[in-house]
This record gives sequence, structure tokens and C-alpha cells, in this order.
Amino acid sequence: PPLDSIFGGHEPSVNKAKADNRFLDLFVDWIGLYGNTILFYIGARPFIFTADPDMLKVVSTDLSRFHKVSSLPNRSLFGHKIIGTDSILSGGGLRWAVKRKCMSQFFAKNNMSELFKVCKPHMEGRDLLRWKELIKKGNTIELHDQLSITFSSYLHCLGLEKFLTADDIADRTANILEAIPKPLFQRFSYLISSDKTRMFKLIKQMRSDAQQVILERYEEISNNPDEPIPKMDMLGYLIEANKSNDGKELNEPEFVVESVVDDVITVCLVMDNMVKQVCALLMFLNDVPEIQEKMFAELRAQPINQMEDLNKLKYTEKCILESLRMGPALLRGTRNYKCKKKRFGPYIINTGSVRIHFSEYVMQHNPQWWSNPKKFDPERWQPGFVPQAFSYMPFYTGARGCLGKHMAMMLMKLTLSVWRKTSRWNKSSMSRSPYH
Repeated sequence: PPLDSIFGGHEPSVNKAKADNRFLDLFVDWIGLYGNTILFYIGARPFIFTADPDMLKVVSTDLSRFHKVSSLPNRSLFGHKIIGTDSILSGGGLRWAVKRKCMSQFFAKNNMSELFKVCKPHMEGRDLLRWKELIKKGNTIELHDQLSITFSSYLHCLGLEKFLTADDIADRTANILEAIPKPLFQRFSYLISSDKTRMFKLIKQMRSDAQQVILERYEEISNNPDEPIPKMDMLGYLIEANKSNDGKELNEPEFVVESVVDDVITVCLVMDNMVKQVCALLMFLNDVPEIQEKMFAELRAQPINQMEDLNKLKYTEKCILESLRMGPALLRGTRNYKCKKKRFGPYIINTGSVRIHFSEYVMQHNPQWWSNPKKFDPERWQPGFVPQAFSYMPFYTGARGCLGKHMAMMLMKLTLSVWRKTSRWNKSSMSRSPYH
């Protein structure tokens, strides 16, 4: 497509679209005009954006040829390691596959009942008391901040109770996440700002705190090799998963502990995705009072005493699924592909490597695959409805699909259920801050 076809071909229009929170919606329209696969160049280097489900199937399933990008800012920030390039999220290769297989037992759907038994009383105890106190005082509640503490507190149910308080985890995670998505020139401004020292100290301290807790648990497991790892002990599972190297035990504790630190920090950052998703859901509901009240009525009416009761929240699940479509926490992805010659849609790329871009948001708003895609419509999720393959990827898909999707759905439903039984709100009482 011609350069001036997208935002007039100049950066101020792009920045204005971002500031108005319209960039991705306009990008969806642009893809509709010019096709699902676009080739563009930065200098002599080719890049491809694709919204083609068939191509995304290949990108998502062929891990031997399509690799995650190691230079993203959540891996490290100016040389300060955050999640690194070998975590359960960012890693690759055989060792990563073995680690993922080990952790799939913890995140299995049939293990959610055990997690529910621990998380529910926790939510109804300390965390619910905190919400009641805030509401009782008539405080203005910043949803993201408070839900960050709620979801961070769930980590205490998963074998991470010695790793900081929920408030500390939420605060440190929020500060790290504030720096990561900034444009490159803004991130470099950290090098000459007073925020730089605080940010680097915060990252270093968070990793140091995690290291100490993990080393203690590592020694406990090593000293009791015949004792099984409890089903709710995420930290124990992570340690066991990282002790495996191509199927062989790796006994160097420093190596294992450092690898588990990467995974624990990853879990803390991923928890924030659930927070953003609940916030997005509540924002969408705020604009459609009749849908909001129908979901809230179901939450108030349905007693939740065991895991199976969450499955009865049929309308709530539809609303969550629709919010995952309309405002996914994961907006885009990137893969590197090294080759000599490869066809992508109508293009043949003759080069050593090409970077492939895709967007969950664009796929999930594409009118080719979704009727009335800009409308928040939970009723589209009727029993038997199956989206076009690779057009709905809120937890990504394929071999790198999110291991924790069942846990995420369980925790979101549980949080909404307990919270809605203790509070009410009116649309007039809720103000909207920019949500990107």
C-alpha cells in the first residue's frame, strides 16, 4: 500500500491516533482495505504484518523456524535483567519444552479445584476485608491499583507466601510495567532522569528478594527428595521444572535459582494481565448497563462454594470471553524467521531473516471473522459457537499458548463473584481514565 494510505504517512497522525486510543481500530480498517498480509521495509530490512489465520497457524505451531524476539524490553532494561530470555514465557529450545511440560501439570484444568480451595478463603478473608474498609471509608477506588493487590495476593496461595507482601508485589510490578512499554526514546530518557536509579534499584531488589525465597525452598526440596510437591506449590513445581536439562537433573543451585527467579518475575508480570482484563471488562460493562446488571445479578445470585459452582456462571463467562475479544491484555506479538527464501502470502522474501508481526486485537476485531466486531456482545458466545481458527487468541495459541489460561479464568470469576456480593456501583460513580 502507498505510504500516505496509513495515517497520512507522517508520525504526528500516528501519535494522535495513539493518544486518542484509536490506533489499532484504524489499523484494522487499513488492513481491511489493503489485505491481511503487508510487507514493509525499514531501511533494507523486511518486516511483515499478517492477519491471515492460515499464516498465523504456521507462525504459532512451527517453533523450529519461528523464534521469539530476545531484545524486547521485558527481557532486560538497559542491561538490568527482568525476566531474561530463558523463562517459561521467553525461552525456547528443548530445555524450555521440558520446563513447560513439567509446569503443565500444575496448570492443568483438574488441578484448579485444589487451587480454588486455597484461593477462595483467602479472597473472602484478608482481601475482602481490605475492599470493605475502602468502601466503608467512601474512598475513591482506583480499580487497577486495588485489583493489582488482589491478584498479587493470590501468589501467596501458590507457594510464594514468603515472597514480599501483595502490596509490595503490586507496587513493584506496576512500576516495572510502567517503564517497559514506553517508546524507545522515552525509555532512554530514564538514563538522564531521577527515575532511573529508582527503577533499576527496584528491579534488582525484586530479583534479590525472590532469590532468597527460592533458595530456601530449593534446599527444602533437596533435603526431602522423597516428599512429593504439594499440588498448590507453584514455586516447588518451578524449581523441579528448572532442575531438568534435556531430561537430566541439573544440581547447581545457583543456575536453578536464577532460572526460577526469571519465572517468578514472569508470573508477577503476567498476573497484571488478569488485572487489566478485569478492568477492561468493567469498562465495557459500564457502557452497557443492561448487560452489566444481568452479569452482576448472576454473580449475586449464584453461591460459590466449590470449583464446580464457577462453571454455573454462564453469562459471566460469556462477558469475560467477549472482553478478552474486545480488549485483550495481549495486543500484539513478534517472531523472527531465518530463511533463505520463503513465501508469505503474495510475497517471496529473499533474505537471511524477516521479522513477523501480528496482533491479537486486529484479529479479534476483523469483520472477516466477526460480525459487528466493535459491539460488546456476550450473546455471540452461545453454546456450540466456535470462532474461526486463529482469529481468537487472547491467551495466544499453538505450542506457546498460555499455560495459565484455566487459572486466569478461575481467578477472574472468583474475584468478580466475591467482590460483587459485597458492593454495588452506579454508572455515575465510575470515572474513566485512559486505558491503552
